[in-house]
Amino acid sequence: MSDPANLWHWHSQPHPDRTLVTLAGELDLSSVEQLSDRLTATIAATPTVDVDLAAVTFIDSTVISVLVSAHHAAALAGGALTLLHPTGQVQRVLIITGILPLLGPDNPLAPRA
Repeated sequence: MSDPANLWHWHSQPHPDRTLVTLAGELDLSSVEQLSDRLTATIAATPTVDVDLAAVTFIDSTVISVLVSAHHAAALAGGALTLLHPTGQVQRVLIITGILPLLGPDNPLAPRA
């Protein structure tokens, strides 16, 4: 799914034990409400969610807040939210803010395949 008013895209692939969400484009304040709603619905259906950020070109603090909130919601539901493949500016922001160790694939609480 994509929203033409925003420069970002969402695609989800449900699997029996988890959902893979692939995000692309620029994630900022204009995408927060829809991103939060979609993550909430996804976690309600399957509490273990992998979020592929390989095609995300920009991320800001409002989106980081949504990802952290979704991580907590997934944990409360017995699952986990794991960020995969951040690159460039997105990876730098996640490292600087200390979020990548918390939500990245090396997180000791992240489920293993």
